[in-house]
Amino acid sequence: MTGRPVRHESLSYEQQRDRFAADMPAEFATLLADLDRAIASGVEDRTTRTVETVTGRPPRSFADFAEAHAASFVGH
Repeated sequence: MTGRPVRHESLSYEQQRDRFAADMPAEFATLLADLDRAIASGVEDRTTRTVETVTGRPPRSFADFAEAHAASFVGH
């Protein structure tokens, strides 16, 4: 959509925890890595009516949002 390449590099739980721990206390790094692992396992796979309640508009996918705002993501 933007013409710019995007690369995703998967990290193991331990790699992610250790990377976080390089910049923050180990306990918080572990908490963040635990949260990421839980999200990846599907714990947050749900939708709610919150967006519609707050904005008055139905929610949309990230892909739809990115396509609608692609011009905002490219340099001028």
